[in-house]
Amino acid sequence: METATKTVQILGISFYNDSLETALQIAHHDGGLFLAPSGPGLAELGNNPHYDRALQEADINLIDSGYLALLWKKRTGESLQRHSGLKFIQALIDAPSFKKNTRQLWVMPDQAHSDATKHYLSKQQIQLNDEHFYLAPHYTEPPIEDQALLDTIRKQRPDYVILTIAGGKQEVLGHWLRDRLDYAPTILCIGAAIAFLTGKQASIPKWADRVYIGWLLRIITDPETFLPRYWSARKLRSLLKLWGTQMPQSQ
Repeated sequence: METATKTVQILGISFYNDSLETALQIAHHDGGLFLAPSGPGLAELGNNPHYDRALQEADINLIDSGYLALLWKKRTGESLQRHSGLKFIQALIDAPSFKKNTRQLWVMPDQAHSDATKHYLSKQQIQLNDEHFYLAPHYTEPPIEDQALLDTIRKQRPDYVILTIAGGKQEVLGHWLRDRLDYAPTILCIGAAIAFLTGKQASIPKWADRVYIGWLLRIITDPETFLPRYWSARKLRSLLKLWGTQMPQSQ
């Protein structure tokens, strides 16, 4: 990555702490591995070496977690530049250079999400066909690897590889892919962010994302799934208190 950026070290991870415009510039011109780790994912730092390494070696770690931003503000007084995965993918899709560039590969969790994303993108003047979508298998045991996906990328050589699978897995897979390619596409791990736009998950208005309550809307729409997930993020507070800028050790 050639563009100089501002970062902040939290829990052993270098987080991107600069403008949205600069992040988009890097995505369009430099490429690299872009992650947007969630609060629940960060709360598990120290427990999964594959996940930890992916975050430590990513080119860009966007600050997606509003809870992390609030905890850091309370701890240090520093306001962070938070750019959620939702905010970033919206800005990317709106960018004229992205709309004009069909060298994209979307890695989807299933056919329904693939169809919904294809339809949504067409309404944004991005016309893609089936070869631009890869249906991911159900990844189980770590490390997360996918030779068929790697072969597809090597054949198509897309400028953008957008992973929309589960957090905790997509970061590891994206890291594995980046380190095995002989060129530098933008590998963007956004999880469910595109599903908020396509209607496959609860819609999150920009104001709700901006004031850090997107998690609450997800819980309201599907408490059985999301309440346990976001409840686990409470461990971030104790991790920050104990480790600060250092990578947590096995919990």
